[in-house]
Amino acid sequence: MQQKTDHAQVKVNPFLIYISFALLSLALQRLVPLPFLGEAPAQVIGAILVISNLIAGLPALIGMIAARTSPNPNRPTTALVLSGTFRLSRNPMYLGLSLVYCGVATILQLPWGLIFLPLIVWLLTIWVIIPEEKYLEEKFGAEYSNYKLKVRRWI
Repeated sequence: MQQKTDHAQVKVNPFLIYISFALLSLALQRLVPLPFLGEAPAQVIGAILVISNLIAGLPALIGMIAARTSPNPNRPTTALVLSGTFRLSRNPMYLGLSLVYCGVATILQLPWGLIFLPLIVWLLTIWVIIPEEKYLEEKFGAEYSNYKLKVRRWI
């Protein structure tokens, strides 16, 4: 593959998906407020969700850096990382980002943010994950195909 096309052809930056829905949730909560947890429970539950990213997302990022491959879907993937949290999920960094998103939505008491989570996961899957998986199958062939058979997309 040529360098300029040697990357997943993702449709949208994954961070943009999360940020867009966070902002939409903030606006909707101001326009159409929904009841939510009290401040103290929201802070505790939200913090637990954000910290959970340390279990799912952060080790995956460290594993990719250790393998000298980029977590950026717009850069070439130079190695498959199949160990650590990648043994449990093909997308532990997106799982971690989803936990952070839910945690922040909870801390900020934005129930709209949690309502939008299924839509976020769906958009992330069709705009980011499916193009990434297609790229990885083309680049790594049977090794990635076998990995897909053994490990679920999310959890």
